[in-house]
Amino acid sequence: MKLNVKRLTDTAKIPTYAHDGDACFDIYSDGLKSISGSTQVHETGLKFEIPKGYAMMIYSRSGMGFKDNTRLANCVGVVDSGYAGEVMVKLTRDDGCIHTFEYKRGDRIAQAMLIPVPAVEFEEVEDVGFSQRGANGLGSSGK
Repeated sequence: MKLNVKRLTDTAKIPTYAHDGDACFDIYSDGLKSISGSTQVHETGLKFEIPKGYAMMIYSRSGMGFKDNTRLANCVGVVDSGYAGEVMVKLTRDDGCIHTFEYKRGDRIAQAMLIPVPAVEFEEVEDVGFSQRGANGLGSSGK
């Protein structure tokens, strides 16, 4: 599958896969837009043409969380097929540390994948189907 991507600057990096078979591709910083306390907003310098019927899901890179206590501020970014603007990535530190981040232009700051998203039609019903689990949740299956 091909994903159309437009570089908005000469320094923007096209996403890459680190290893053959990886589920996600890496997204790179094209520079800082802002820094506020324990958050950074990174420009990617990229626009994507997400095909209709798909969404691009943006996730934290696991190494950033384990090594630096850093993650996406919104945990998971969802880029809909109708979005035509630059993809931005907001990082935050979970430890509340306000010292300067080490992420800069050219660094891998997130990972992403395309997923199919079927359009659904909602139908109001009197009741929904039965399941053995029923409404049991929030730890009902034990430890």
